[in-house]
Amino acid sequence: MDSSDLTEVVGHYGSHLREKPVNEMAAAFSSTNATGFPRDFLSSLRCSRDAGPLTIIAELEGDERYVSEAWMRCVTCAAEYRIEEGIARLLDCRLTPESEHEIAVRDANDAHTQPGPFVAPAFGWRSQLSDLLEIPPHLDTLEAGNCRVLELGCGDGRFTLLMAQAGARVLAVDFSINALRVLASRLPSGVAPTTYRVGKRRQVADLNGCAALVHADASQLHLAPRYFDRALSTTPLDSRDERMAMYRTIAEALKDEGRFVCSVEHDDLTRRLLGLPVARRYDNGIFIEHFDPATMRREATPYFAKLRTRIIRPRIPFLHRVPSGWALPLSRMFGALPILRGLGEILLLRAERPLRRPVEGVRRRGNPLAQRFYRWYMRKIGKERLREGYEPV
Repeated sequence: MDSSDLTEVVGHYGSHLREKPVNEMAAAFSSTNATGFPRDFLSSLRCSRDAGPLTIIAELEGDERYVSEAWMRCVTCAAEYRIEEGIARLLDCRLTPESEHEIAVRDANDAHTQPGPFVAPAFGWRSQLSDLLEIPPHLDTLEAGNCRVLELGCGDGRFTLLMAQAGARVLAVDFSINALRVLASRLPSGVAPTTYRVGKRRQVADLNGCAALVHADASQLHLAPRYFDRALSTTPLDSRDERMAMYRTIAEALKDEGRFVCSVEHDDLTRRLLGLPVARRYDNGIFIEHFDPATMRREATPYFAKLRTRIIRPRIPFLHRVPSGWALPLSRMFGALPILRGLGEILLLRAERPLRRPVEGVRRRGNPLAQRFYRWYMRKIGKERLREGYEPV
């Protein structure tokens, strides 16, 4: 492509971007010091339709480290995607009605998808007590320090920023563009939207470059194989088919020694004794399903060889009244007792040794002694190899 062709392409895509209305959330993003999508994460992205590699065909804004505005194209099917406001827009507009409903509810009513400083609720989800009981088991199980992490359902970045503070670099994925814009606005300050604080933190406050943001549906996401050391999901999907697709994506994207940590609502003993439904909706109308360990393992077994489940956050009466320093030790103690463990509200899955389809033509290491014997035998009988595929490395 010569300079005149490049000018025409940039002009075409630049005018297309300028025609897009700029809403208040985009204006809030542009007023921050956000620098864009880290270039070293570009190689991890794949086409949402056929998993083909993506290449930048027109870059409108960026520098040597980041891409802020650009167009990408799939080298296989020629589908085009944008990087806009530093966010890779890979959502392929094939959302289920349930997903569309959840996005609408979250963007309209969820304070964590709105700009502004984080304010912890007095009780319930994202409260000080809730985060104190839920966040440490996730981070301790994940062990994400100095790792490359894939996070699905990142929301406004509660775990994203805590992992980045601890030294990880995160590809953060969510299907709510508003939540991603809020997360982007938090990166320059490096302050996580939670009252919980990690122990060892990066020396720098600005976490730009520590997180790459992707607008996509986790059940339709494709990524480069064996790219990530860790994966985290705290948002279960709406159907078994969607969850299985997510597990497949994670297993393929993890390195051989990688680890996946997932948490879901637990179908605890109280719910079973009272005959409460397995599937229900929160007060805001968002669908939720409760899982037991056997169901969780059964769904993940086709994609991981090593699975371990753990139940956290047991129901403890009057826990909110004890000193904050006692809450987590009490929760861990109750969670270790056989009967009380069944009262835990959150089911945590740790999955390792990802299973993948074999890649055609890729040779395995084999046994050196067997290979030397095979070569000796072939020379002795005057043949170079027995048949195609048996030639030693």
